[in-house]
Amino acid sequence: MAFIRSTVVAVLATATIATAATSGTGKRGLAYNNNNVYGNASYANEFFANSSQVTWGYDWGYPSWNLSSVFEFVPMLWGLPSGNDPDWTAAVKTAGTVNILGFNEPDLTYSGSSNILPANAAQGYLTYMQPYADIVRIGAPNVLWNNYDSTSSGGDYSSRVWTSYFMGNCTGCHFDFACIHWYQDCEPGNGESGADWFTSNVTDAYNTLQLPIWITEFQCYGSDDQQATFLESVIPWLDSQDYVERYAYFGVFPDYLLDDAGDALSASGQAYVSS
Repeated sequence: MAFIRSTVVAVLATATIATAATSGTGKRGLAYNNNNVYGNASYANEFFANSSQVTWGYDWGYPSWNLSSVFEFVPMLWGLPSGNDPDWTAAVKTAGTVNILGFNEPDLTYSGSSNILPANAAQGYLTYMQPYADIVRIGAPNVLWNNYDSTSSGGDYSSRVWTSYFMGNCTGCHFDFACIHWYQDCEPGNGESGADWFTSNVTDAYNTLQLPIWITEFQCYGSDDQQATFLESVIPWLDSQDYVERYAYFGVFPDYLLDDAGDALSASGQAYVSS
């Protein structure tokens, strides 16, 4: 894989890259939506009173569904639009918009992914993201960075190869940070550590892409207590890495960061705000 890594770094050199990083605190974000009994960001807003470390949120799209103004809302262009979208333009130009996200898991082919060929994704970035490079910070596509080169999650390419092709077609694109996802077992077995597996993948993404990293989705599969233990282990590491700008655990939903009823934090939710 040394060839692929060098290819990615080489094509990155042809893009305009800004590497401003945040401090080691306040990196935590909220991955939420409005699919709840309130039809808005009420679940996410519960985190306002729980942690000063939670500073931003996104909902895989736009608008924010009344996310509290104490959080920075980050709009996402989830997939390729069919044409010019005035609502997207309005979201990017809304006062307080500092960062924007593009294309959710375009490297995968399952129904919940945006599933875009690298060349088409590059053209989409040039059309719908690059025009705003002078007013907001732009994230590279949100790709699944599991096990470095695995194709087991449904994609035709590994995330590394898809990203290499995308970058090669997106010459002249501006990227301020890279976005990755990670999903694996909390306790993989055979003496392995899910936390070590996670930090190794994040480190590899940075070494490969040479951009500040946003982990816009990550979760270890296991019980609520296992997830809490995982978060207690990885959050201090994430906060100590200068190249990790932001991260968002999946997600602000009942039986995830919230309890079954959705009216209190789960054990993993408590760990997320307090670690």
